[in-house]
Amino acid sequence: MKPIYISFLMLALVSSAHATGQSDNSEILAKRGKGVVTQKSFAARADKIPADIRRNTLRDGNRLHDVIAALLLRAQLAADAREAGFGHREVIKERMRLAAEAELGDAWLQHYVEMQPAGDYEALAFEYYQLNKKVMLTQPKIDVSHILISTDQRTDDEAKELAATVRQQLVNDPASFEDLVLQYSDDPSAHSNHGKFVGINRGEMTKAFENAAFALSEGEISAPVKTRYGYHIILLDRHIPRVTRQFVEVREQLMKAERDRHEARIKQDYLGGLTSLSTEMTKEAIEEMVRRQFGEDYADDQDDSTKPE
Repeated sequence: MKPIYISFLMLALVSSAHATGQSDNSEILAKRGKGVVTQKSFAARADKIPADIRRNTLRDGNRLHDVIAALLLRAQLAADAREAGFGHREVIKERMRLAAEAELGDAWLQHYVEMQPAGDYEALAFEYYQLNKKVMLTQPKIDVSHILISTDQRTDDEAKELAATVRQQLVNDPASFEDLVLQYSDDPSAHSNHGKFVGINRGEMTKAFENAAFALSEGEISAPVKTRYGYHIILLDRHIPRVTRQFVEVREQLMKAERDRHEARIKQDYLGGLTSLSTEMTKEAIEEMVRRQFGEDYADDQDDSTKPE
């Protein structure tokens, strides 16, 4: 079995460890208290997940567990409602009909969009790429090296003083950076990467470290920079300029955007055609709605307020 399903089944077993006995009905997927989720009801819920992400969603053990847990909770609530006779109330029957109508309408709209001719998404994506190369630029990156003087085992003043001492040694002898990394740095990765971080984007480091590093010139050594980890002495090894990404790098992303735009246009045109039809609603029907919602006295007051004095 796939690891993702094993992890989900472990979650399921833990959550239902109190249950006694097992059902022989192969159509039952999950059961908790009076709530039952059948294979058919799960398939109906899965059908609501957009087709392009459905497979990955259902292969994610945690998300699959959440979907089934939500179905079980609703099934339990519905079972209690039926047991109490709550579903026999006329207004509840009508709410159930509205819910069914909403589901049918949503499913039909999804089906309608899927049945329309697809666009040439790759051609549209390439056209967009050609016209918008300025937004296809990579973000600026940097290669940096650093020495961390941690405050875990030192007071802040001790760490700050040691960082200043190490920095002065670097100013006097920049070539000693790697040796000083191995001698002083408290970064756990220092012995494997010698303090170097390559191709760093903004947002990948703590804010103070990032601001100081990106502001340096190549070969420049920063003053000690304080973060929650301690004090950093940063050497900027290289600024990596922005470059235009090749079409192959952004092809899938742009094709998805074009597909989404195409489907949104189809949906908008279809819904626009429906909502542009004239609405028929008589004054008598509105008055009847007001009476039912607000009572006869309210309706009579409204009628009186419209009469000429």
